[in-house]
Amino acid sequence: MKRLVKLLLSRTSFILLLLLAQIAFFFVTIDFLTSFPYVNTALYVITTIIVIFLIYKEENPAYKLSWIVPIMVFPLFGGLFYLFYQNTNVSRRVVRLLGNLDQERITYLELPIPISTSKVANYLSHLGFASYGETDITFYDSGPTLFNAMKEAMQQATTSIYIEFFIIRKGQMWSEFLQILTEKAKQGVDIKIIYDDFGSATLPYRYPKKLKALGIDAYSFNPMSPHLNFQMNYRSHRKHIIIDNHIGFTGGINVGDEYIDLKRPFGHWQDSGIKLVGDAAKMMAINFIDQLRFTTQDQVILPYPKIDQQALNLKTLTIPFVDAPIDKHTTNKNVYLQMIHEAKHTLYITTPYLIIDYELLEALKFAKSSGVDVKIIIPRKPDKRLVYMVTESYARELSQAGIDIYKYSPGFIHSKIMIADGHTAMIGSCNLDYRSLYLHFENSVYLRNHEEIAKIENHFHELIAASENLKNFKKRPLFYRIIQIILRGFSSVL
Repeated sequence: MKRLVKLLLSRTSFILLLLLAQIAFFFVTIDFLTSFPYVNTALYVITTIIVIFLIYKEENPAYKLSWIVPIMVFPLFGGLFYLFYQNTNVSRRVVRLLGNLDQERITYLELPIPISTSKVANYLSHLGFASYGETDITFYDSGPTLFNAMKEAMQQATTSIYIEFFIIRKGQMWSEFLQILTEKAKQGVDIKIIYDDFGSATLPYRYPKKLKALGIDAYSFNPMSPHLNFQMNYRSHRKHIIIDNHIGFTGGINVGDEYIDLKRPFGHWQDSGIKLVGDAAKMMAINFIDQLRFTTQDQVILPYPKIDQQALNLKTLTIPFVDAPIDKHTTNKNVYLQMIHEAKHTLYITTPYLIIDYELLEALKFAKSSGVDVKIIIPRKPDKRLVYMVTESYARELSQAGIDIYKYSPGFIHSKIMIADGHTAMIGSCNLDYRSLYLHFENSVYLRNHEEIAKIENHFHELIAASENLKNFKKRPLFYRIIQIILRGFSSVL
């Protein structure tokens, strides 16, 4: 009961109630206006123009269809609703700021330079993400082990700790982090934190001011506001910690007790991550500094760490990179696609959500048809029921194409890993779903020819041993499958 009352009185509930009130007011107003002559005709004209605009707009086809279908079904309301709701709340100034930051990074790193025969490396170099050779990498196969490594590294910090998470939720994990950060702030360590305002909505109002009193600089990304075009898009889903510009962590975990398996709302929570030690961590620091400038609208500027020009013709590659939905590059998706296309023998994937577009769907099917052993692990227990229904729909289609789909039997798998042929891998915050690939700010690390990739692959086989093949599950009832079909039509906005 207390939890329900707390939820109803939360800032998120208040904003959602205001949003629903505004949507109701919108429909009542439109219904009233249609009683006047020629208004209906005008609304049909507006709807037609919007549909034509959407057809020719440079956008993912599935995302366009998720708008066109309801607009055509409800032409009187759909057109105007799109004009209000689709607004991304991103001004031209903000888009220009991101472009300027990208260009400054490229100039600072003296990029682009062809650095190897790797298409992924050259592509990321073109976008301003440097490649590094020998890097000390450690893979962590669970949330608790990654958490302990993060704490140990933060306790050794001497100059700076940069943190960015989608979710920061009060509990034991955050308390232990905060205790270390408070002590380090007293020692003069520069601490900067970015958290997403929606993902961390359970934090108290004006929480950055409370942290400031402890000597910690904190900033909320894309603050929520109660107006009609408020939407859940353009959130910062990134998850990384950079210490002294020399040590970097990333992976699937957020800051919440379920991520280190202290709470089990969906059974055992399986997560993973990696630690980079060396110059590659400087690239992570640069990515964080760019995000800090973007979050504060260029009001907080930190100097880039001194960094060597990337080496040429590297055999071993480490490339930390980020993705932003407003730059239209779909960087994570392009790297995923290239890894799928380059795979010759094996392709192993873990993801909590499997909601992909036509290109990725066909690429995975083609890989399987060309003789690649494709295995994908998804959760056995869902954290979001409707999203899971769509995940199951795509999983069954891929399973029917011969791809081995496994459900992680102990509970929920949240790690985001792709391994191709045992010598390339990608790990970070990006899920295989529309939100991560098109609508969120994400971060990842691309690895090539690292010894640690073998450990990641061994971990994958251990997960397979704890999972059950989707082919062993009974076929869902007809009504369930009909709902899946309907939901899949709106998969790009789930």
